[in-house]
Amino acid sequence: MHRFLEHKADVLFEATGESFEDALEEAAQALFETMADVSRVKSGERVVVEACAPNMRELAVFVLEDLLSESDANNLFFNAFKVASFEKENGEFVLKGVASGSRRRSEAGKTDVKAVTHHESEVKKTGAGYRITILLDV
Repeated sequence: MHRFLEHKADVLFEATGESFEDALEEAAQALFETMADVSRVKSGERVVVEACAPNMRELAVFVLEDLLSESDANNLFFNAFKVASFEKENGEFVLKGVASGSRRRSEAGKTDVKAVTHHESEVKKTGAGYRITILLDV
C-alpha cells in the first residue's frame, strides 16, 4: 500500500509492505503513478534494474533513481515493478528487479519528475513490516 502525503512544492509518499521488497514495489508504483496514468500504460517492454548500497534507505533511493533514469533514457512509462532478488553480500544490500511498461504517450503523462531525493527519505522496520518514505523533486 502507498499513500501520498502533504508537501509544499514536491511529491512526498509513504509505501508499506510486509517485507522490504513489498514496500519497495509499492514505492515504485507511487513513482509510476506520479509520472503517468498507469491504467493507460501497457506492459509490453521490460527493463532490468540492479542496484547495491550499504543500507536499505540508500538502496530504495538508488532503485527509484534507476527506474526514473530508465524511464527518461528509453522514453518509457512503467506500470509495474517486481523485485527478482534481494540479499546482503559482503556488507552491501544487492537488489535486482524488473519494470514493465510501454513507450510514452502524451495522453498517459501526468507529472514530470526531475529527481528522487535523499532528503526526507527513510526506510523503517515497523510491527507490520517496512515503511519507505520518499520525496520526489517535481
